[in-house]
Amino acid sequence: MSEGVPPRVRAFLDEMVGAGVASGVVALRGTAEKVDWERAAGWAREGTAAEVATRFDFASLTKPFVASLALVLDAEGTLPLAAMIGEVWPEAHRNLALRPLSDLLRHRSGLAAWTPLYLRCRSVAEAFDLIARGGGDGDLLGARAGTYSDLGYMLWGASAERRTGKSLAELIRSRILAPLGLSSIVASPGERPDVAESCMGTGKEVELAAMQGFKVSDLGPPPVGLPQDGNARFLVALGAGGGVCGHAGLFGGARDLWRLGAEWLAPGRVLKPEGVAGALKGGGSFALGWWRRTLRGSAGRALPAAAFGHTGFAGNSLWIDPERRRVYVLLGSRLDPATDMNRWRRRFHTLAAASER
Repeated sequence: MSEGVPPRVRAFLDEMVGAGVASGVVALRGTAEKVDWERAAGWAREGTAAEVATRFDFASLTKPFVASLALVLDAEGTLPLAAMIGEVWPEAHRNLALRPLSDLLRHRSGLAAWTPLYLRCRSVAEAFDLIARGGGDGDLLGARAGTYSDLGYMLWGASAERRTGKSLAELIRSRILAPLGLSSIVASPGERPDVAESCMGTGKEVELAAMQGFKVSDLGPPPVGLPQDGNARFLVALGAGGGVCGHAGLFGGARDLWRLGAEWLAPGRVLKPEGVAGALKGGGSFALGWWRRTLRGSAGRALPAAAFGHTGFAGNSLWIDPERRRVYVLLGSRLDPATDMNRWRRRFHTLAAASER
């Protein structure tokens, strides 16, 4: 639906591609009921133009789907968010065991943001045991509350699998994707013609590992259809989660993210209004499953203080404005980890929101 796309948004997408920010991009704005407009620019892979239905590596945009699953399992009593981590992980470090599972999804658990599991571990079981125990000598614990943590989402995903006996991919598919009609979302799909190529390696992880005293090599860009994230690649290769690992692993298109955003705007198909209200309640940088709006973050001044959203390191963004009842999606295959993506996201929100007036 390229008709109705504001000319300044069209020019913006072309500029993103021309400036080398992303090889291909897709933008969408919608309400809880319909898509207002959507447009693609650039290339999904060499020789193949990006289309509005192109599927991208969601990366950390997997997290809102995991959080949605958490609300469903909490509502049915299968895995209460108030349950202590130690109830699911008796081996958990004492500083982690007495925290509720919800802390993992609100980035309040004290777990570190990241560690190179693909260097420190040899199996899926060893990786989750390391996280639950807080590292070999507690080195993965002690982060201040509000430290964004991939490890927390990974541990919650493994908790859901341990409690239900099903893979995380199957749980997300049966409890979230199927009821919302999101059949095009897949976990680590591999080579498929409508999946965008990722051209970005793991140079950022080299830097993060060095800060923790580990030396890792840049893994380079992933094969098409596999996550850019190094830990996700490692765990997926070992069969973890059916192809999705709590913090990353899902691939899909702009309309898929719009439908998830629409469910959070107008819950009822899979989420309950009281569950959504509880997830968004409180202060701090994070709601359950989402970032809160900040002026210097990816939302910017164009969205109100009540807005919530999430981004993915591979180049993606989903933001929800509950006041104007709008969903904003910006997907892309990021080319350089040093690029300030939030600056581009803020510009997109400014242009997209201005077109409503």
